[in-house]
Amino acid sequence: MRPLTIANAPSIFMGLQDEIRRSTEARYDHRLHGVLLVAQRMTSPQVADRLGDSRRTVEYWVGRFEAPGLAGLTEGAPDDRGGR
Repeated sequence: MRPLTIANAPSIFMGLQDEIRRSTEARYDHRLHGVLLVAQRMTSPQVADRLGDSRRTVEYWVGRFEAPGLAGLTEGAPDDRGGR
């Protein structure tokens, strides 16, 4: 079976990343996805590369998740610095 491809993927990638960062709900899902990948034994650099974030950001998400759980990944969580 051939892998799926998206025409103009490099230019579309930036638009998709912008959309994720624009929505509070999408940012939560993005963080949740990152933590899930770490739970599946991916390293923070691997997750960062896959999701387009920094290694430090992924480590921050994991730390926020480890303390209060899922609530730590939401906007406005006690340790949320407001992002961009």
